[in-house]
Amino acid sequence: MSGQKPSNEQRYYDTLRRIARGYMTTDQIERDAAKSFGALSAREYLEMAYENIQEEAKRAIKGRRRPS
Repeated sequence: MSGQKPSNEQRYYDTLRRIARGYMTTDQIERDAAKSFGALSAREYLEMAYENIQEEAKRAIKGRRRPS
């Protein structure tokens, strides 16, 4: 990019794409938790993923107005 800020639509798209592809499914989280030998429970993994998704969404809309 040549120093330009991405459009709102581009930011929203990029955020939704990260959420859709960057986070494990619940089945993957359960398998990963089982392999970690008790380091984190599946519930803790899910809580962390949920909080991360909320933060991604907050960052995407921070300082933006609701479209009319």
